[in-house]
Parts: sequence; structure tokens; C-alpha cells
Amino acid sequence: MNKLILIFCLTFFPIFYSNSILGDSYYDSPESYVGSIAQETLYALNMPEEEIDKKIEIISNIFLSNLAIKEISLFVLGPYRRNLKEEQKKEYFNLLKKFISEIYSVRLASYPSGKFKILSTTDSGRSGIIVKTLIEFLNDPNPTKIDWRVIKSKNGRFKIFDIRVVGVWMAQEQRSTFTSFLSKNNGNIDNLIIKIKSQLRKNN
Repeated sequence: MNKLILIFCLTFFPIFYSNSILGDSYYDSPESYVGSIAQETLYALNMPEEEIDKKIEIISNIFLSNLAIKEISLFVLGPYRRNLKEEQKKEYFNLLKKFISEIYSVRLASYPSGKFKILSTTDSGRSGIIVKTLIEFLNDPNPTKIDWRVIKSKNGRFKIFDIRVVGVWMAQEQRSTFTSFLSKNNGNIDNLIIKIKSQLRKNN
């Protein structure tokens, strides 16, 4: 799992941080979109350790602004998505947003930066756009290949749907975890919601 968290330790050439949220901006290509996420993350990772809470908050906002939460939330339920009742959706979607942003941002905050470059881009149609990148971390001589699956919404804005590291798609892995849990709990979404709550650092 640590290797999956490292995917967000990305850097470009140093830039000044913008207070605008990435998810509210328009990018004309998936490459520029992925690159902008790298820039925002660089700002947070370069903050002093004594500002760890602020660092976590910024990284968490990057997740919240750029992940296709609704699409991911339904995808990770697999065939059990049909068990998700209308009255459960709001709570489930909000919990998964917290789960993704909180857990990954807390772990990420302690990692260093590195060098980032885009290798290629492939449009897979309805499956999304695959942006292949290479990360060279400062404390690791072996570069890591990262594939980003980006989807484009009807309003023309990009969102991150999935990320592959060392051959493992993150959303696919989460789907396996959730469907395995649900198969042992009669497909009960309420039980899954309780499970997600138990793994959150803050229950507010």
C-alpha cells in the first residue's frame, strides 16, 4: 500500500502555489491536468514538518478536488451497487470521500518529492484516457512507472478515476476489498458504511 501512496509524491519545476482549487479549473489536455496535480502536491510536500496539519489539509483538498468520487464509489461496489439505496447514497459518497482523502493524505504527508515526467497518452474511449508517467523519488534510485486513468465529464473537465502502480490499479484493488467484505455480509451496504467509519481518523 505504501507504494500506492507514493504515486502522489510528484514534482515539476518549482512554482508558486495558487489558492485556486484544481478541480475548479479547466485544462485542455489530460497531460496538463496530471501535471497540475503534480504542482499542487509539490507545494504541500515542501512545507515544513511543523506545518504537518496544514500539509495534510492541502493534500486532502487535492484528493477531494480531483478524484471522480461518484464514479469510483459506485465502481468499487461491483455487482453490489444495485444494493445501494437512494437514502444511503449521500452518506456513502461522503464517507468514501473522507476515507480516500484522509487516509491517503495522512500517509503521504511524510514522503519526499522527486522528478516527474509524462511518457505517453492513450485514449481508451469509454474506459478513459491513460496517461503514463515516470516518477524518480529522491530517496529511491529506481524510477516508478505510474499510469493514470483520467475521465472527462460532460462539462469538459478531467477527473482521476484510477491509478496503476507496479501493475496494480488502485480502484480495482479497493473494489476487490469491498466486494469481498460485502460477500461475507450478505451485500449489506449499511455494514460496509459502518466498516468505513471505523477506519476513519475523524468521525465528523
